[in-house]
Amino acid sequence: MLLPAPMSRILVVGTKDRLPASIELLYGLENVHIVDFSPEEEGFTLGSPLPEASDASSKLLKLRSMEKDLEVDGSKFKEKMPVSKIVPSIDTSIVQIEAEMQGTIASKAAKQARLSEAQSRKALLEPYKGIDLDLSMYKGYENLEVFAGHVHGSPEAQLKEALGGDLELFSDPQGSFIAVFVPRAKADEAQRILVQNGFTEAPVPDGTGRPAELVSALDTEIDTVTKELEDVEMNIGTLREKHADFILASEEHLSIIVEKSELPLRMGASDHSFVMEAWVPTAEVDTVKKAFADKFSDNIHVEVLEDKTRADVHESKEEMRMEAGLSTAEAVAVPLSEETPVKTKHGKTVDRFTFYTKLLSTPRYNEIDPTIMVAIFFPIFFGLMVGDVGYGIPFVVLGYLGLKKCQSKEWRAIATMLFYGGIFAILFGLFLFGDMLGIEFTALHADELSWSALLGIEIPKVLFDFGAFSLQLGYFTKLGDVKMLLYISLWIGVVHLLIGLCLGFYNQTMRHGLKHAIVEKFSWIMIMVGFALVALLVMIDVLIRGYPLEFTDPRFVIGMVLIVVGMVLAVKGEGGKAIIELPEVMSNVLSYTRLIAIGMSKAGMALAFNFIAIELIAPSGGIMLVMGLLVFVVGHLMIFILAILSAGLHAIRLQYVELFNKFYEGGGLEFNPLKIIRKHTTEE
Repeated sequence: MLLPAPMSRILVVGTKDRLPASIELLYGLENVHIVDFSPEEEGFTLGSPLPEASDASSKLLKLRSMEKDLEVDGSKFKEKMPVSKIVPSIDTSIVQIEAEMQGTIASKAAKQARLSEAQSRKALLEPYKGIDLDLSMYKGYENLEVFAGHVHGSPEAQLKEALGGDLELFSDPQGSFIAVFVPRAKADEAQRILVQNGFTEAPVPDGTGRPAELVSALDTEIDTVTKELEDVEMNIGTLREKHADFILASEEHLSIIVEKSELPLRMGASDHSFVMEAWVPTAEVDTVKKAFADKFSDNIHVEVLEDKTRADVHESKEEMRMEAGLSTAEAVAVPLSEETPVKTKHGKTVDRFTFYTKLLSTPRYNEIDPTIMVAIFFPIFFGLMVGDVGYGIPFVVLGYLGLKKCQSKEWRAIATMLFYGGIFAILFGLFLFGDMLGIEFTALHADELSWSALLGIEIPKVLFDFGAFSLQLGYFTKLGDVKMLLYISLWIGVVHLLIGLCLGFYNQTMRHGLKHAIVEKFSWIMIMVGFALVALLVMIDVLIRGYPLEFTDPRFVIGMVLIVVGMVLAVKGEGGKAIIELPEVMSNVLSYTRLIAIGMSKAGMALAFNFIAIELIAPSGGIMLVMGLLVFVVGHLMIFILAILSAGLHAIRLQYVELFNKFYEGGGLEFNPLKIIRKHTTEE
């Protein structure tokens, strides 16, 4: 589906005694997107939570505290529990679990505090254990100053010379930690010399006793507490296995109750009634009306306020100017209408590319969803830039495994790129370039490396002959047909950009009418076609093929007319900025040369690694054979990784920067219906 689903705005009004049942019905329908109520409506205020919200919230806090204390990981517990089993026992079970956990969790906290204290004290004592002095010796002097800390080199000789021998110095066996006792009167001089030797003071621990003995005692205590903690963790693990399913299921059940109970906060309310506005897919409005009628008869009023059109309704000329880009929202304060939620629907294959669209933004209600364009061109461009059977096959395998095994959206998006991009890499590598791992199946040009020559077998160049057309293994080589491939890439760019401009033309027609679409988009279609005729057809003949430039050439004349007329229309629609944007046409098209340039760079690297490997393998020596295979494997593995990064990034860049700029704005509001997703509970 190119456009988001049509939406209708509905109004639901009823008495407060019907509110709980209405909420249950709304969640059961799973197709109602609530619009937050504005308290500015006269006679209505924001609604209040249902009575059960308070009790459910209190229990929910306890369960989440238990879940945290027991370190329950919801992804590891897949068993689902019926709601009918949870409800009767939830109060008693919470009390029972709290009682079982209380002593264990308190013991764990006490032991963790004890362990942390012991480790902290050991860290303070550790530097001092190399000096055989009691801790009491470091403090309590009236006439002595004590310096204890780390040094880069021994300062003993300098201290003795500067202080005339009035000092006592102790150091650990490595000489990196020292304790210096000096008269208080000479403390400043001693400190100056110590600083010159990189002295860093270490705080003296409290207490008495020899540090080495104290550290040994602390080690024993740490070992004891660690073992005790392990026993506590085992008890917690037992409790986790015993109660995790119930805790997760109860938490989910209570979360659902709280969510439903707090829904009135998004509605309007009076003393005896409630009012709610919502968006519903137009095709499902009758279903919603029928559901309310069947359940409540005439006691709930459901009314369609509007069937949202795709056209933009502007409140002023200034807003129209802002929409066209002639002014900015900062410069002109324009009241913007409320966004209509966007519901998109795709087939399974196209839906896998939704991540790339939403990575940029959600499409607007009144514009074409670009996901199908991404699904078509992204893998094609990726495959064209790789264009090698040897890389395409592992791409497909990795992508297939990723789609089967991966759960996160990010990894599934990468797997999608590899799988579908790999398919096109195989197709282009097989039929357009006819190569695998940088080596052609059969040489197109003389003295080229080929699998046919390396393996000593005859690989047919032509697979099928259809008279004037033949299907063969490769028509171009990446390094031998550079000019032609670059020329093809420019035409790919023109076609890609024209598709974007045509989509933009459709968007503008839908929003503002044909007149706006002609001056804002069709004008650039004319300029693009004119550029293709003049630059790609005429100028390529002149610059590459050496033909003389003839200004009477029909292609040149038609192209220039299209450019001039298109510019006149563009200036009329966009103003003077259209003239500034004209050079972008060339830069946009030239951007597509990366499709071939990246493939050429990979081919050049592959060629280098292949020749190095063959030179090493050719003598057939044992160590040289291993070295040659190592160069071949490591080199192609490096190209393989670079191909994923460069081809992936540049293929999606051409969609975002070049294609999307021609028709896509984004910034829409995603359709988010009231819906309960159960992972740990089942509803009978």
